[in-house]
Amino acid sequence: MAVVGAGPAGCAAAIGLARAGFDVVLFDRARTYGSKPGEIIESRVRVPLAELGIDVAFDALNSLALAGNVSSWDEEGFVESDGMVSPYGLGALIDRPRFEAWLISEAERAGVAVTRLGRQLHAERSGNRWCLADRGERESRCVVAPLVLQATGRAKGPIGPYERTATDRLVALLMYGPMSIGSPEQNLVIEAGQNGWWYAAPLPHGQAVVAFLTDADLLPRTWAAKKEYFRAQLAITRLVSAFSKTLPTDLPLVGHPANSGLRQVIRGEGWVCIGEAAASYDPLSGRGVPLALAKGTAIARLIVNGESVSRAFEAYEQAERATFEDYLAQQRLTYRRAAPRFSSAFWTRRGSRSANAWTS
Repeated sequence: MAVVGAGPAGCAAAIGLARAGFDVVLFDRARTYGSKPGEIIESRVRVPLAELGIDVAFDALNSLALAGNVSSWDEEGFVESDGMVSPYGLGALIDRPRFEAWLISEAERAGVAVTRLGRQLHAERSGNRWCLADRGERESRCVVAPLVLQATGRAKGPIGPYERTATDRLVALLMYGPMSIGSPEQNLVIEAGQNGWWYAAPLPHGQAVVAFLTDADLLPRTWAAKKEYFRAQLAITRLVSAFSKTLPTDLPLVGHPANSGLRQVIRGEGWVCIGEAAASYDPLSGRGVPLALAKGTAIARLIVNGESVSRAFEAYEQAERATFEDYLAQQRLTYRRAAPRFSSAFWTRRGSRSANAWTS
């Protein structure tokens, strides 16, 4: 069995399959350990972690406990929610690169063979087997596997057509930096703003993240203008500007896609896309890492317990599409709650009952 992509979904699938007795090769792309979004993990993450048998090891990472949320969304004031009321316990504020490195180490502990590769992984099917080789390596060996789980996130991946149906153009501009002594409590801050919405939170090692979410076509074209726009929008927030007032003023800005989308072809003969390779979600949903882990454990469970692999892949695809449709309905309701407060293009689009979609 081959798993392409060593993020949360890929690692979870690899661990689940290896512990059920499968021989698993996990392809891990060469990494640049910069900042990566996905640092705020809701408490439901403990369900797939427990199923994989790594929940105790996760607690040993000593991530920050997510005490709760403070939000200003559908009204001018703010609402506080206590993380203690969750039946799953507290969420976590993590160091994302360290978390993913830990997942890979847990996969290796479970018996998964981890192969580091460049960006030129090629997959070719012959009969009922796949041959996967890194074309960027002169002496790359071919890994032969009957099945390939593609967990490549928003990247294309080596197998199948890539076309995705997107439902929005959301992007995230993120600023990372050190918090000063006397920083805010360990809460996630969420605030609807004039031209998008914000989140902010403390992170391990005295760091913090501040993120602005808006549509790509509403941003200035140059990166310098984007940074100026980010600062101007931050200045007119209430909760997030108060949170970030101790951050240095000259921090760099990074950008990441954050739109929702569903891959048009999720599976084929001997392969299936899982996690964000199949469906991507708006960060507002809070699904991110917990859902990716849940999907990885789900595909492993379906393969191990199913009557056939083809039926396991079919069941996974059906669940993936149903989950995405349910998510879209909830997403629209959530945005419509805040839309009447603002008159900008961002909120006018989301206040409409119709949803636009386009292929990427």
